[in-house]
Amino acid sequence: KWVEDIHGDKAMSAIEDLKDGEILMLNNVRMDPEEVSVKGNFDTMAETKIIQRLSSVVDIFVNDAFACAHRNTPSIVGFTHTIPCVAGELMMREIDALDVALENPRRPCIAVVGGIKVEDSISIADNMLRKGIADQIWATGGVANLLIEFSGTNIGQTNHDFLVNELGESYHKTVETAKAMLNDFNDKIVLPTDLAANVEDNRVDLSIEELPIDAPIFDIGINSTMALSAAIKQSGTIILNGPAGVFELTDFALGTIEMLNACAESSGYVVVGGGHTSTLIMNRGLSDKMGHLSTGGGACLNYLAGRLLPGIASLEYSAEKFKLKISQTITDN
Repeated sequence: KWVEDIHGDKAMSAIEDLKDGEILMLNNVRMDPEEVSVKGNFDTMAETKIIQRLSSVVDIFVNDAFACAHRNTPSIVGFTHTIPCVAGELMMREIDALDVALENPRRPCIAVVGGIKVEDSISIADNMLRKGIADQIWATGGVANLLIEFSGTNIGQTNHDFLVNELGESYHKTVETAKAMLNDFNDKIVLPTDLAANVEDNRVDLSIEELPIDAPIFDIGINSTMALSAAIKQSGTIILNGPAGVFELTDFALGTIEMLNACAESSGYVVVGGGHTSTLIMNRGLSDKMGHLSTGGGACLNYLAGRLLPGIASLEYSAEKFKLKISQTITDN
């Protein structure tokens, strides 16, 4: 059953009329004004109408939305102290799969960080190095451009300005993290030895020594691609976040495609951090050759970066408060 309501009279009436074995789907919680406007801690979220009303007619809250676990909203954390909260099957699989790579990775463990979400990728790399999770960080994409620049190589004004604009207010903070990481773990960070620039809509490969260049850098070079592929195939655990370049353009898809092919051919445990990379893997039919494709983009990035995820913290607090134990799950049947 479905009702076009969330916690109003229609929804409450439909819930009361439910018979054993029936399932009711409520409307999208993102359409509730409080879901997108209320800010604060778990107690503040518990005071919202959606939580107060629904808590009065249900026995337990199951959170299976790992992709939303990084959000501090009423529907994700509001039930923490009002009713028992438990993780759903998907949430459990996500946490378990990521923890395999983070807590007890097969060695050597490498993290390949790229893409355009440079701030997140730098945080992930820094977290993995400081906690001894990754033996090496291999940088691609915008992450590589930033680290190359602050290793002392001029990447060109066009590429510098792109990073500044893309990072916005987080630019200086990200740069400071990158500098500290380069200073403390220089021997564990592998940067490309060559890159590919978009010169008048043509791919032009050039070595790092040939920088700076005015044209935008769109991919890692052929030699760097070969080195990365070899490292992936020799690793026990590969944590992959972000493409190696602008793979949407055929001429600049080489680094990303070869990186994914190497992951598919590797005997190591491959964890892919959601987003465009996961979509590309699925489109290329490589899903079954990866250890784990995360369903959560932002949530996965935050988890890998060691940040607190409100949705998971909520489950932990609720478990402590209600001392709830699940004796049987779907997978036990």
